Amino acid sequence: MMKIDRIDVHNYSRFDDMVFWRENGCEREPTHTPVSEQMKKQLANPNLQVYAVEVENRYVGWISLVYIPKIGSRWKGRGHVYVDELWVEPGYRGRGYAKALMAKAEELKREWDANGIRLYVNVNNPTAQKLYERCGYREDGQACFMEK
Repeated sequence: MMKIDRIDVHNYSRFDDMVFWRENGCEREPTHTPVSEQMKKQLANPNLQVYAVEVENRYVGWISLVYIPKIGSRWKGRGHVYVDELWVEPGYRGRGYAKALMAKAEELKREWDANGIRLYVNVNNPTAQKLYERCGYREDGQACFMEK
């Protein structure tokens, strides 16, 4: 049975354990580490929502969603929801968890009355591209990801 939780200060340590799993390729004992003031501030940001999928009493994937407002007559004050990150533990892929997490983006689009949902996908990740296509997304131009 799958459940999707919004990440907040109460379940953040479980989420952090999952991030450790992703980064190290192995699970660790639950840490129950106190949430830092900086992390509390981030989790309280109304334009950021992070959801995790729980299966077998542990988190096995997450989606990070950000709302970016737009101004100007073209946008009519309505912004976009951006999928910042989506990940599911490889052993749990192909079971519909990523699609369930993407459904959260659709919910937030409606809740925030956003113009749409945007995301970037690595061109070297055709599996993710196919997932997004199955969720109704289409390629709309090309982008170059830059970071400083």
